[in-house]
Amino acid sequence: MEYCVNDRTISYQPENARQWGDNVVLLHHANDLTNNTAMASSGYTIEKLFDAPLADIFQAACRSLLQRCWRKAGIVIPDNFVLDQYHTLVQDFTSHLAAVEHTKLIEVSDFPVPIAFLETRVSEVVGKKLRVRNPFDNQSIFHFRVVRPNSTDNNPLHRDIWLEDYDNCINLYIPIAGSNEKSSLIIVPGSHHWSESKIERTIGGAIMNGMKFNVPAVTAIDGNFDVVRPDPQLNEVLIFSPYLIHGGAVNLQADRTRISLEIRLWEH
Repeated sequence: MEYCVNDRTISYQPENARQWGDNVVLLHHANDLTNNTAMASSGYTIEKLFDAPLADIFQAACRSLLQRCWRKAGIVIPDNFVLDQYHTLVQDFTSHLAAVEHTKLIEVSDFPVPIAFLETRVSEVVGKKLRVRNPFDNQSIFHFRVVRPNSTDNNPLHRDIWLEDYDNCINLYIPIAGSNEKSSLIIVPGSHHWSESKIERTIGGAIMNGMKFNVPAVTAIDGNFDVVRPDPQLNEVLIFSPYLIHGGAVNLQADRTRISLEIRLWEH
């Protein structure tokens, strides 16, 4: 798979077999939470997150929570440590994977602010009452995504909906540190409306560089397509459809780790 972002060609080649999809638009059989919103066509929007002083409380609590997670992984955090310098502490992939085990699948009881504030804000944008609870397994969780500069820490391009437990929801990408036009999430606008027959993907979770991902990877797209890198700022949130092709967000910065908080909501 090859695509261009930041005037640079990015490519990856999963090791497993691949196939083209069926002639079906998955969004047509879903509860489309982007419908009748400003993001209906593109599949995403950037919105303000919290009012002050909640925004400052959120950022400080994210910093504290991340440091606790990293310490559980055995990482020694210096005083006054800057989050986007994570890569200076964790330089090998094995240590990074050990740290990731502590920054994923975090219960919302540990969310940096009461989760109702987030649910209310995103419900306002979507125009429907939402909550952070997956009806598939009743989990209420979030993750920190940590991508070191010029590394293979990011996942490949994919649709979340290719995992059965992520249908009918809305995705959030909240920048925490080091997120900018060279590192933020990559999106293919409008791809949530595409037929599966337009996309070739791996059979099963992608295998790349010996690492197995849960989700299949896009390996080819029939026809022209655009790739964009929305750049939400601190106290902004990127809201997007799980039916949208996204990911593949290699961090092209030289000396800053990108950290984001990722969480999903469903209609209540």
